Amino acid sequence: MQKMNKWPDSFSEKAPSPLVWFLSFAGIIAVRLFLDNFVAQQGKFTLASPTDAHNLLFFLLVIISLWLWLALCVQENPLKLSNLVLWASLIIIFPPIFDMLKTGGGIFWSPYLFSSFHDLGPQCVSFLGNLPTGMVYFGTRIMAAVCVLAFLLIIFLKTKNVWRSLAGALGAYGILFFFVSFPSWLSFVYHFFQGSKKITAVTSIDIVQFVGAPKPIFGVEFAESLKHALSFNLNLIYFPLLLGLLAILFFWINKDKFRALAGNARLPQLLGHTGLFFAGLWLGYLAYPGNLNLNIFSAFAALNLLAAIWLAWLASVAVNDIYDFSIDAISNQDRPLPKKIITIGEYWQIGLIFFILSLVGGFIVNPKFAALLLVYQVIAWIYSSPPFHLKRLPVAATLLAAADLIIVLFIGFALISGDNNIQGLSWRVILLLLLTLTLALPLKDFKDIEADKKHNIWTLPVLLGEEKGRLFMAAWAFVSFVLTVFFLNEFRLFWWAVLCGAGAFLVIVNKKTKPRQFFWWVLGIAAAYGLILVKIIFL
Repeated sequence: MQKMNKWPDSFSEKAPSPLVWFLSFAGIIAVRLFLDNFVAQQGKFTLASPTDAHNLLFFLLVIISLWLWLALCVQENPLKLSNLVLWASLIIIFPPIFDMLKTGGGIFWSPYLFSSFHDLGPQCVSFLGNLPTGMVYFGTRIMAAVCVLAFLLIIFLKTKNVWRSLAGALGAYGILFFFVSFPSWLSFVYHFFQGSKKITAVTSIDIVQFVGAPKPIFGVEFAESLKHALSFNLNLIYFPLLLGLLAILFFWINKDKFRALAGNARLPQLLGHTGLFFAGLWLGYLAYPGNLNLNIFSAFAALNLLAAIWLAWLASVAVNDIYDFSIDAISNQDRPLPKKIITIGEYWQIGLIFFILSLVGGFIVNPKFAALLLVYQVIAWIYSSPPFHLKRLPVAATLLAAADLIIVLFIGFALISGDNNIQGLSWRVILLLLLTLTLALPLKDFKDIEADKKHNIWTLPVLLGEEKGRLFMAAWAFVSFVLTVFFLNEFRLFWWAVLCGAGAFLVIVNKKTKPRQFFWWVLGIAAAYGLILVKIIFL
């Protein structure tokens, strides 16, 4: 009995690293896909389809939700439970095995519950009973029962509290039932806010039509079969939910590391990426106005791509910080590595996870977005790391950074343009952005002059010095605003361009403006000018 009491704690002795945990879990999902799509009768093996990510997203949501619930019930840091949760995740591979044993090789058709509000109660109380004809939760019900009993046992062994154990087991079942019936709940929430129907009037047919039918995602066409539309639509909802749960999990495990990474995200650059993505959407709409299909799933597709862009940026920040550690130790001592809040090994793993999640976020909308994000990462790698480390070379470094930002614009544009990709995007816009960004991005290097000079990083501020560098950048800021008039062939912008350009010039040359404030000032002026530009040209 004493060994039994210590059994749950034995799993907390060696917590796997985040990357090892993630890759191990992905391996479990791969085994589940192999059983469902290759071993079972009538299984069809597919690859490189956005719906292939569905099992990974669904089971990650379920497991992390159960993980957080277990940590709450036993009042322990989730990190101590990570090994236990990973071993428990093996349960995912067993439902199709039980199904095949019962049927002689096939698996039961056991999709989500598409149940009305009145039907969900009896189905929950009867442990996934009272289901429509043809729906059989055989292996799934067995594993759900095992999961609930495991919760009961683990919580009791850790707390010796019967009522807490019972509450924990019921909560675990509630989480499982919620995700099994997720399409129904999503439909209820949608109709509640839309106001077209009362929740109690939503039928199974309404739910299937809402979640299970293909929806236009701006210009991106759904090329899969009808039966995959459900997975595609739900993936768009699951990805941001998963990111939210991962953020909660990370915050709970280590608040200091979470805050350090959040504070190191470089908010001006994040806002710049966001602005270029929406600028791409706007330009795509102007080129292909017929592709503006607004619905909840197209909105989530845009949200997913924006989140994927943010993750790509955070991954590039991790690589940059690792290879610029000696520079940051001089000029950016408040960053996580110089402050020793995060080790280099941990930062590598976190950066890889950001990178993988970024590709997943693009992939579930369309594989071409994953390809664009991969190109973004390759450019960021060439910029920051050996053997190239082109950050050391003036102009070439900022040209690469500008190319990455233009890729963000392409992603927004391609979401609207669909199969036309960037064919409708004017070369004038691309060239204007490439020129202005290439020579404007050295603004970020003024704060690092001392450290860059010591490590032979030949940025424009290092080559020109701070005073001449300020004058050059101020002059270029003014020229950049005026250039928009000629590139866009819109002379109604002239005096606005002169006014905003003069404002940027004065901000940069003013010695009272600290180098760390350059981006905020210039970004604010550029945003104001962008709004004026949109109003004059398009509205």
